[in-house]
Amino acid sequence: MTQWREETINVNGINIHYHQAGDPQKPAVVLLHGMSDSGLCWSHIAHALEDDYTLIMPDARGHGHTDKGDAGLDQESMATDVAGLIQALHLDQPYLMGHSMGGMTALVVAARYPELVRAILLEDPPLMDRPPTMENGQRPPAQMPPWLARVKQMTRDEMLAHIRAESPQWDEEEYVPWADSKIDVDPTIFEQWRSFPSWRELAAKVRCPVLLLTGDTALHSIVTPQSAVDALHFWPEGQLVQVAGAGHNIRRDKYPEFIRAVKAFLQQIQLQPDQA
Repeated sequence: MTQWREETINVNGINIHYHQAGDPQKPAVVLLHGMSDSGLCWSHIAHALEDDYTLIMPDARGHGHTDKGDAGLDQESMATDVAGLIQALHLDQPYLMGHSMGGMTALVVAARYPELVRAILLEDPPLMDRPPTMENGQRPPAQMPPWLARVKQMTRDEMLAHIRAESPQWDEEEYVPWADSKIDVDPTIFEQWRSFPSWRELAAKVRCPVLLLTGDTALHSIVTPQSAVDALHFWPEGQLVQVAGAGHNIRRDKYPEFIRAVKAFLQQIQLQPDQA
């Protein structure tokens, strides 16, 4: 096992907290977590990849120990944070792997800063065409998701008992980072929620290889079969892996299938010529 480091760096006007693992001489993978998680929620995946890659696990703004900033959960600002982090750490065209909100961040970075990214891996990103609306056609007021509001009322031990009972299929390594991230996330970040940009407009601009990992919509996976087919039309080098029996948290619900697909994709991309 390699040495893990914990650092904070000022990027894009905020202090970004991140963990780094693996060999800094190896190709870099930047791991972008989902809403209410933190960088350490990737620990199980990082342990599986650290012998062959250097892993960068940042906390998104308002999450973990990263500053909230002024933009709230604005996808463009979070993408600029990641682009700035890549440049500040002098990473040479890293791979971006993102879950949910982090998947959309990876998509924005690949579309807006194509020169910075070698490939992207998207774990059930929110490829949705319309934001949720109320009966009058307006978006509901920005607020913390009700499920998270309930969880944040629990003690840490109660959170751990709750997630173990709700998701017994997860590896033991997943539970503590999940609970700690719910304690650390700044609830006021949700008061500044911004709509995600159009995923189709972004997807049309992505030219790097893409791995899209999806689960079962019956188990609350976001990406529908039709959205997955539509996405692949934009990506000549796109690959789809549909993981049966997984919900929104594919890597947690079906870890062996997830890590097998990720390793195969990364190895395949490394055998290809570098992008210009």
